[in-house]
Amino acid sequence: MSDVLLKKVDPKLYARLKAEAASESKSVGEAFNEAVKVWLATRAAKDDERERNVEVYQRIKHQIPRHPNDYFVIAKGTYIGHFRSLSQAFRILKESRTSKALVVRHQPSGEWLGGSLEA
Repeated sequence: MSDVLLKKVDPKLYARLKAEAASESKSVGEAFNEAVKVWLATRAAKDDERERNVEVYQRIKHQIPRHPNDYFVIAKGTYIGHFRSLSQAFRILKESRTSKALVVRHQPSGEWLGGSLEA
């Protein structure tokens, strides 16, 4: 283990971390390591979901030109559907509590890939 100096740490968060760690007979360092492991695992899960979304896009991209101007939604590694408006697509994403999604729209100039929505 190494000693690390952290700068710009919110004093209220640090106090809470210290109190919670003490309540479980852990050092701040042990609690910090545990928190970082959880955070990193969450990031890895999001990367997996992003990859699954891209795989689904590759499988359905031939369908997109058949529905010009519709918004195709892929989330949680699943094709959710296509929608006439962006507001409909976002409503569905909000209802499904999606953390990552691809929104794709075909236009005469080519596909528009809306990128990854991250909550």
